[in-house]
Amino acid sequence: MNSSHTWISMDEVQSIMEWLFASLLNAGCYGTAHIIWYNDAAPNSKLEKAVKDGTRRDEPTLLYRCGSRVQPPPNGYYWRLMAEHPSNRIYQLEVKEED
Repeated sequence: MNSSHTWISMDEVQSIMEWLFASLLNAGCYGTAHIIWYNDAAPNSKLEKAVKDGTRRDEPTLLYRCGSRVQPPPNGYYWRLMAEHPSNRIYQLEVKEED
């Protein structure tokens, strides 16, 4: 998994990474995945590029919300809250279904 700078404790990071790793394996994903540690108080253009790269390669892209809002998704996508995780701060980037 690729990751960027975080604003949470390393213990929390490890716990989240272990949960995501187990979730991805359970879903049958054995390739590259991306996790974005996003703080809306400190936007970072590199994170936007990482989201676009994962989208272009059709690789799982997940976001941990360190601040109060999630990063705007690319056109045609949305962030789905992964309510399975107790923090209610992990989101998966998914394709928006056409109405």
